[in-house]
Amino acid sequence: MQGDKLHVVIDTDFLSSFLKIGRINLVKDFFNVEYVSIPIAVFTEIGKTDLVDILIGIDWIKIKTVKDSVHSSFNAEDFDVLGAGEKECMMLCKSSSPHLLLINDKKARQVAVNYRIAVLNISGFLLACKKSGFVSNDELPEIIADLRNKDYFEFSQEELELLKL
Repeated sequence: MQGDKLHVVIDTDFLSSFLKIGRINLVKDFFNVEYVSIPIAVFTEIGKTDLVDILIGIDWIKIKTVKDSVHSSFNAEDFDVLGAGEKECMMLCKSSSPHLLLINDKKARQVAVNYRIAVLNISGFLLACKKSGFVSNDELPEIIADLRNKDYFEFSQEELELLKL
């Protein structure tokens, strides 16, 4: 990645949600990046599902290898409770700047924030898309309905109020 271009990394939960609803292109288009990255552990997790065929067909999602040397910058106590995909996503983020981690797990997001990794969950991403006008007020309820129906994703009442639905 060149100089100051944003490096977007996607964790399994976020990636699978947007693959299921056929809207993963929103990520690339919203951030206006050439590609987004996933670590090998995320690819392995998606590989256990039928979503792998969709993922393989998307040439702008790059599978990246994590450098072991980055692991030493994390405290084993809080880092080791995370899943392999979450760990590798954070290590990818720490090896590039500026970076953004798209991840939905609350505990993993908190660990990431503690290590100064910029994060967005699904609700935050949709809110950014709405506020910027990238996603219309008519399109947003459709995306939310698709997430509920195809991914069984649940939004809190607070999240729905922020999204004004």
